[in-house]
Amino acid sequence: MSFKQLQYAEKRMHKLWRDMVVAGERGASPIELERLYDAYLQALQSYLRYYETYRQESGGIDIHRCA
Repeated sequence: MSFKQLQYAEKRMHKLWRDMVVAGERGASPIELERLYDAYLQALQSYLRYYETYRQESGGIDIHRCA
């Protein structure tokens, strides 16, 4: 797992969240919002899997605690 892959997963997760928020603001149907929410949850789960794999492969370094 590369850091770039992890960054891509994080960006995708944030984009899907923004898409869902914008859709809600423009009055999207509940079905569309549910579809967007499901996509966001899948992206979140992928990000968390990638994050854990990256953390294990990098010797346990927690990138969220480096700042």
